[in-house]
Amino acid sequence: MAGTMLTYLDSYCERGGAVGMFAEPLNLYTNLFFVLAAAVSVFQLMRSRSAKGSRFDLWLLVLFLFTIGIGSALWHAFPSGTTVLMDVIPITLFINAYIISALRRLFYLSWAKTGMWWVIYFIAGLAAQKFLPADMLNGTIMYIPTYLTLIIMTIGLHCRDRNAGSIFGLALGAWTVSLIFRTLDMQLCHNVDMGTHFLWHTVNAWVLWRLLKLLIDDSARPLHPK
Repeated sequence: MAGTMLTYLDSYCERGGAVGMFAEPLNLYTNLFFVLAAAVSVFQLMRSRSAKGSRFDLWLLVLFLFTIGIGSALWHAFPSGTTVLMDVIPITLFINAYIISALRRLFYLSWAKTGMWWVIYFIAGLAAQKFLPADMLNGTIMYIPTYLTLIIMTIGLHCRDRNAGSIFGLALGAWTVSLIFRTLDMQLCHNVDMGTHFLWHTVNAWVLWRLLKLLIDDSARPLHPK
């Protein structure tokens, strides 16, 4: 993994060079928030009645949210080339699935237009990995294309639906804070022994749940007129 962004995912203040399953207790246990978010989403999906047909994508997002918690926990407990993929892959799947689902459900785009915007996002992600320094922002650079996409979607959604746009804006603000916690983890290590990466987990779990809840709530609304 030398020379890739994954190289910079194995350095956390809380671990401090220690070995063992519980070398990062806060980074490990805060992954329970993702599992809790998935459990709450299951309950909300079961209570909600869909007015917009299939909700397969929503159940898939719940599954990805759950596996984010499990994969990240395994990575922080047993860091290796295998578990880092178990951490990164569920996050990547959730982000891509959410973008597609949001474009369809919240922006009412056709599959053709949804695919076009997703391809643009995908290419931007590849470009970021190829041209930006892998150690930039303590590895947080891998999330920059997603962050910019969320900004664009927030602006666009606010023009279409002010309430939904406000929810996106709130999630964007919270995710900004969580990205800062992730980025500053090693820089603050001398002053904060446990680091700040666990706060990235904590805030991020809320962000993903809130964005998913927006889709769940929207699925119960009457179909948008053509």
